[in-house]
Amino acid sequence: MGVYHLMGLGLSPGAITGPISYLAEMYKNWDKEGQYFFSRSGEEDQRKEGDKVGDIQAIVLFATKEVIDGQDKKFYADKYVKNRPNQIDTREEKSKPMKEVLESLLKEEWSNISGGRDKGCIFWCEVDRRDIEKTFKRVAQVVASLAKGTGEQGKEIWLNLTGGNNVINFALELAANLSGEVARLYYVQAANENAEKCVRYTNKESYWVELPVMSLVIPLAISDLNHEILNILNIQKAIQDKQLYSRLKSQHKHLVQDFNSPEDFKDKCLRSMKKIGFISVEKDTGICRVGSQWKLIQQYEQIMKEVIDKAERKKLTIEKLAEQEDWITMQEIQLK
Repeated sequence: MGVYHLMGLGLSPGAITGPISYLAEMYKNWDKEGQYFFSRSGEEDQRKEGDKVGDIQAIVLFATKEVIDGQDKKFYADKYVKNRPNQIDTREEKSKPMKEVLESLLKEEWSNISGGRDKGCIFWCEVDRRDIEKTFKRVAQVVASLAKGTGEQGKEIWLNLTGGNNVINFALELAANLSGEVARLYYVQAANENAEKCVRYTNKESYWVELPVMSLVIPLAISDLNHEILNILNIQKAIQDKQLYSRLKSQHKHLVQDFNSPEDFKDKCLRSMKKIGFISVEKDTGICRVGSQWKLIQQYEQIMKEVIDKAERKKLTIEKLAEQEDWITMQEIQLK
């Protein structure tokens, strides 16, 4: 089982091919550094046998219609440099439609980490770079199809936050956190403007940046107490802080045992929840309500729950998703 890489894409082809060239280098140097780098990839039996893991099974790209279509020259790939690995070169290649550029470059880079596959599969996902909710839903559907659509263990998913705009990358990161199904989150870092044009990694020591996946399996590190407070507010809509404390003390004594008084509860618990927007508290009355930030989180959490349930129930793989939805298409490229 290989890795599925989900990536945002703007006009820079190097945002896609650069990390793949870096991964291919790690994969090639298996005994020296690759084995450690990919130590959490694959299945346990594979790792025990010493098999190579971490090869790329498919790439999923999220981009605008204009970039995917490649009809308008304004949305062609930026001029790029076919640099030598670990070097910054300067000879620029001519700008062309993104699909044409990536197919050519990926044949070279992906073939070095294909796990012996003759063909590679790219899924092109059209998104609106100004519509965060719509973009998130499409990212969530892809994640759900990979995690639950097979009805088995699920695919290994890595997310690349290098290319695309803020909307695409926020949607990717939010999907990683809300789903709890993403194995790795990363981006790559170019040293300067010349390095940004390069299609292969430019500095092995500083290029790859690993990010923590703050999985919301423990939602935003919310405690059981915070959850119970939000549950009460969701049902009751409004309750005074002192009444909230009394209710918790009578029904869930263990959750408030660290607080000595209603004031202590207000200062140490409610104040922090108010500060991050999970609840609102009226200054004069002490009336507590669900806050705007919690409502916003629930909005996206509900989308993720619905698409995961659907993928699991209908065995909706990414291939089936591409058959059913007009915003996702599949492209096969020859790697050998």
